[in-house]
Amino acid sequence: MNKKIIASLVTILVVGAAAIGGTIAYFSDVEVSTGNTFTAGTIDIAVDNENPWVSSGDYTFADMKPGQIEYSNFTIKNVGTNPVNVVKKVALDSTFTETEKENGVNEPECVKYGGTWSGSACTGGTAVNNLEAVIKYDLSVKVYADDSATTPMWEQVLYKVNGSGTDVTLATLLNTNMALGMIPVGGRMDVIESYHMDAAADNEYQSDKMKFDITLTGTQLTGTLVLEDKDPSDWRVKSENTVNATVNYGVKDATLKITGITGNVPLTGGEAYSLITLPESYSTPSGSGYPGNGIVLATVTTAAGSITGYTQVTTDPGTFTNMKVWLVPTANLTGATLNTWNPSNYLFDTGLTDYYKSTGI
Repeated sequence: MNKKIIASLVTILVVGAAAIGGTIAYFSDVEVSTGNTFTAGTIDIAVDNENPWVSSGDYTFADMKPGQIEYSNFTIKNVGTNPVNVVKKVALDSTFTETEKENGVNEPECVKYGGTWSGSACTGGTAVNNLEAVIKYDLSVKVYADDSATTPMWEQVLYKVNGSGTDVTLATLLNTNMALGMIPVGGRMDVIESYHMDAAADNEYQSDKMKFDITLTGTQLTGTLVLEDKDPSDWRVKSENTVNATVNYGVKDATLKITGITGNVPLTGGEAYSLITLPESYSTPSGSGYPGNGIVLATVTTAAGSITGYTQVTTDPGTFTNMKVWLVPTANLTGATLNTWNPSNYLFDTGLTDYYKSTGI
């Protein structure tokens, strides 16, 4: 074909394409979503209506004697916009010197720890300055929906002196994070604690002194649940028992995702367990009325008392708040309802639990 003709055809095609491109229209629609926002929530607690807590010297216990008890109760309020987990820690004041701890010496104290009393001073012997070792500790909490509530929505005893378990002293709890549980938005937690000077404390502790700091930390729900062996008569955590389990999950998501269940269980024969939620209003069974309306979240396999694996059952339980979570033998369930009451075989949540289905779904 003639090169001029070919060139002319190419030119025509290009021009034609340009002409067509200039006249073609497509059906279309445009939608715009405006005003979308991300807003961070808040975590904030107040103690005895103080925020910040100005508590220097609030708990000054003078003239303690063996067998006597002192109390230091306070109330924590959740004044933020999210449920909050609260942890308490007691620590010795690091600036408090050994001389201050000794707080002077008298004749009975001097003689008890092997010294010689001259009438006004003690020489020799080995001073004993660990008052925390003979202070036994009681701790319990009650959580209420708001300031006006008179019936707790949840409660537990963490440490109990002269109870069915082993007494603990301040010495064993120093610098330990004690999980007090969860406070819902607008709720309050009454912390009831007492200090018992051991009746067996002898003269070496006369006039001794200790100075300590209390730290309360409120954190957002992090998706870690601790399930513990408790005495259901008063929901005391059995501190003498090391049986417990940890559950990890996403607090807010499109679907519930359990990412781990580890630990051990009371039964050691390889029994199957189930992880269930229960309404927070349930406390103890009444007659034959065991808790219903629960949700089975997962089934758990065990061997010799150790958790070996799990299978998630429910992925879309919907949003639930202020729920209890228990680990119970599957044989004790009919559906999600307990058909018998064997609490010595169960593990109970340390605090209330929330799960939020994403509002964008």
